Amino acid sequence: MPNHWVIIFESVHYVMKAEKVLKEQGLKILLIPTPRKISSDCGVALEILGERIDIIKEILKKNKLVPEGYYKKEKMEES
Repeated sequence: MPNHWVIIFESVHYVMKAEKVLKEQGLKILLIPTPRKISSDCGVALEILGERIDIIKEILKKNKLVPEGYYKKEKMEES
């Protein structure tokens, strides 16, 4: 699964706002339970499907949405 990422935020509020912003840009986003390998206070995360992470980061930054972390889906490596 190339270019699949999991993005976590500090709260559900930020996850939902980020999901809305990214979907409005036409990006493929899934709302998923936060994987156990990732430590987060929030129980949900965003999974980005096949999109370029640099584009995602720029959109989130522009909308003042700062994630706790970006993780590659296949290995859950922090980026």
